[in-house]
Amino acid sequence: MTDFLPIARHALSMALFWGIPIVAAVGLIAYFGFARLIASKLLGRRVLRCTEEERPADRGFEQTAFEIQVPPFDAADGDTETPKCRLDGWLIRPPDAGPDDRPPCVLMVHGFSSHKNCLWTFPDDPDYRASLLHQGADSLCRAGFAVAAIDLRNHGQSDENGPVTLGIRESYDVLATLRYLKANADRFGIDGSHLGLRGESMGGVTSLIAASRDDSGLIAAVWCDSTFADGHRVVGDFLNYANVWRGFAPATRLWLKTLTGLDVNDASPVRYVEKIRCPVMLVHSTGDTMVPIEHFDQLASAAWVNPPETWRLAGHRHNRLWKEPDYHQRQIEFFRQHLGA
Repeated sequence: MTDFLPIARHALSMALFWGIPIVAAVGLIAYFGFARLIASKLLGRRVLRCTEEERPADRGFEQTAFEIQVPPFDAADGDTETPKCRLDGWLIRPPDAGPDDRPPCVLMVHGFSSHKNCLWTFPDDPDYRASLLHQGADSLCRAGFAVAAIDLRNHGQSDENGPVTLGIRESYDVLATLRYLKANADRFGIDGSHLGLRGESMGGVTSLIAASRDDSGLIAAVWCDSTFADGHRVVGDFLNYANVWRGFAPATRLWLKTLTGLDVNDASPVRYVEKIRCPVMLVHSTGDTMVPIEHFDQLASAAWVNPPETWRLAGHRHNRLWKEPDYHQRQIEFFRQHLGA
């Protein structure tokens, strides 16, 4: 027995000597491996969870389909890594508009994992159903505005085009669409000099970044619903919403940068507000558990050239603000003030 004890002690010491590093290595591999899986879910091509759809034609609107080509990159920003892509869109005019009428136009910009016809729901609210028509396309059109909508790259019927970038490269889709609408205003029967944006969630981020890059004065006003302020911070918020340990956020951000070649901080609207010249309305709810109200507070208090209008609601979860009784009327009045109708 006495001869066995030294052997046992030696075996135990060797196990501790090699076991701890091995366990640590396995743990790190698992940590970064799971973080990569999370990043891949956020950036996946053709991100789409919508199985049901609602089109303007389903509500009796006459819709005009269009396709546009987004240039491979914006030379002003030096982004040479984005290949050109085709976007799918539609446009509807007010039901009572005559052939010679030229109403102003609002471009609707959907959020992550959605598209222009998506009738979406949420895992924590399976009975909820809503589309861009609920969010305002219907009410705006009936109030006298033309309304357009597109599928952002990697969404809906538009082209697959590398990873999703949470609004960074998607902003080029918005600008390209606005240029297309202005150039084809007579064909669509709209006023190409009065164009507005309405985006929710990632669509709001995309719209604000597009507004900061709008050197031609295309955008007359922007309405942002449930928009995040800080791309770095929101990664942790997304994890928290999905009941995933927030400690995976640093590794997830690292993978996001590795997989896209872009810093997630570049998807932070607070970094762009000093370059936005057009009027902006920010709308958010304290009941939002996906993008917490702190993002609204951070955006509202940022260093804007033209301070935005703000509307702080309570009791509504993410992208449900349109259920507020006077939501649609306030949205209509905002665009009437800045676009006319």
